[in-house]
Amino acid sequence: MRKVMVAAAALAIPMSVAAVGIVGASGTAGASSPVTCAKVSGSLAGIVHFKGCKTPFANGNAVGTSLATGGTISWAGMHPGSVSLSGSVTSPGQGICATGSKEYDASEVVTAVTGSAASVIKVGDRGSGKVCVSKAGHLALVQGSVFKV
Repeated sequence: MRKVMVAAAALAIPMSVAAVGIVGASGTAGASSPVTCAKVSGSLAGIVHFKGCKTPFANGNAVGTSLATGGTISWAGMHPGSVSLSGSVTSPGQGICATGSKEYDASEVVTAVTGSAASVIKVGDRGSGKVCVSKAGHLALVQGSVFKV
C-alpha cells in the first residue's frame, strides 16, 4: 500500500507536478503551476517519468520510492533543475481506471525549486494529478487528464 501512495504522491507534484499546457510563462506563489504533462509512466519501485510537458520543460524523472513523502522531480529541457513537492493523495478505489487498477488523486505544493526551473515554477505553486496504478505498480494518467506540475 505504501508503494501505491508513493506513486500517487509523485503524480500530485505540481508537476506537481504534477495533473496533469502551459498556463502562463511564470508561476505566482500559491497559484496553480503553469506546467502540465500529458503522460506519466514508470513504476513505484523504479523511475517515474513525466513526458509531453509543455515548454519550458521537456521531460522529468523522479525516483518512485521517494515520492511517498512528496519527492523531487528532476527536469530537462530549456529550464533544467528540480522541483520538490509535498502533498496528499486520496483514492476513490478503481475510480475511472481499468479493472485491476486503482485511481489515486494527488494535490501538491512546491516546497523548493533549483536551477533555471525557478524561472517558471515558484515555491507555493500548486499542482495536481490523477493516476491509475496497476497491481504491478505501473503508473499511467487517468485517461483524458494531464498532470499539473
